[in-house]
Amino acid sequence: MDKYKKSYKISSFQVDIQQILRIRSLFNLFQDLADEHAEKIGVGYTYCSEHHIGWVGGAYHLKINRLPEWGKEIIIDTWPSGTTAACGIRDFQIKDKSGNVLVNATSQWVLVDTDRLRPIPVAKHLPHYELVEEHALISSFDKIIVPEGISPKTLSFPVHADDIDLNHHVNNALYPTWVMDSFDDDFRSKHYPGEIQISFKRSAKFGDTIVLNSYNQDNRTITVLTNADGSMEFARVLIIWQVK
Repeated sequence: MDKYKKSYKISSFQVDIQQILRIRSLFNLFQDLADEHAEKIGVGYTYCSEHHIGWVGGAYHLKINRLPEWGKEIIIDTWPSGTTAACGIRDFQIKDKSGNVLVNATSQWVLVDTDRLRPIPVAKHLPHYELVEEHALISSFDKIIVPEGISPKTLSFPVHADDIDLNHHVNNALYPTWVMDSFDDDFRSKHYPGEIQISFKRSAKFGDTIVLNSYNQDNRTITVLTNADGSMEFARVLIIWQVK
């Protein structure tokens, strides 16, 4: 098994008002490359749909040195780096043309039986799943804990039809995007996310109301995303901010 590599040129529709790659665009690039690689090694959408199994996002952990600008060319490597009983671990690394590392990331994907919506063993259902035993980022995908004694900043909004992907639920890239969008332009013009951790709990769907409860402490923001009455948790996001 070799790493899978692809170059991208950052387009105008992928950047923000500062001409820097959007966080949503970053996650979409990861998804695009992972989907393409999974198809090539025989564990992608085609194989999974035929066998009534599928990959469900469990967690992401990123460390960002710098996000690329509009017009810049980047090279992204991805590879399966490990497994647990029911999860596959996939890593990513982004470099610029000079070989400087811009982003290191790892992600956790749960293999599920799509008929019963239950986790299933990777080794049993994907016995040919090969690994590159190297890590762009080592993470234990720790639980994101809400800090005590801090009142959250709360924001709510509906899930729109355009937020829904081919799996009929909110695309994973939107959860960190919503957290980023909850900060004003002045803050975002002076800060960037140096580290992001996401723990996915349940898939939001069209018609749901999203409630963001964000807890800000020093340079850290922990956000819990729930439905309107708080009975269902969709995700938790930790951002550690760096000054530009």
